[in-house]
Amino acid sequence: MPNVTVSLPTDIIQKMDKLGKETDRIIGACLTEAAVPVEQAVKQKYDQVVGRPHIVRRNGRLYNYGLRSTGALRRAIGTTKPRQDRKGNYDIKIGFAGSVPGGKITNGRLAGLIENGCKKRNQPPRPFIKPAEKASKAASLEAFERKFDEEVNKL
Repeated sequence: MPNVTVSLPTDIIQKMDKLGKETDRIIGACLTEAAVPVEQAVKQKYDQVVGRPHIVRRNGRLYNYGLRSTGALRRAIGTTKPRQDRKGNYDIKIGFAGSVPGGKITNGRLAGLIENGCKKRNQPPRPFIKPAEKASKAASLEAFERKFDEEVNKL
């Protein structure tokens, strides 16, 4: 399943160590706030990519390999709750929940096929996850830092 990873600067991590008992709540709130720009960017890039016509000329004939959108995949884009793994690392995931109507393929796998293309089906790659990750990285870190400062000032 395609996912997005954003690493935190070490100075923020050092500030977090000073928070004590409130660390879990504050990090969860900050991760949730930081996920919003990334999720919005994924949806925006998805809208730009899916539904756009892709015309190919073969043997003198034109073929349209454009993607038809029912909106189900866009509605499946969502964010998980923040959690902590066994090693103590916090994470939040932005991905695709559920499966395509009919249940033969998951939405995550379908998103991967759109992102990377499929030579077997002559489908060209139409990246929207990686460009969204790159475009929203700065905004995500800014939102995290803003929420973090807000939470620290409350203490």
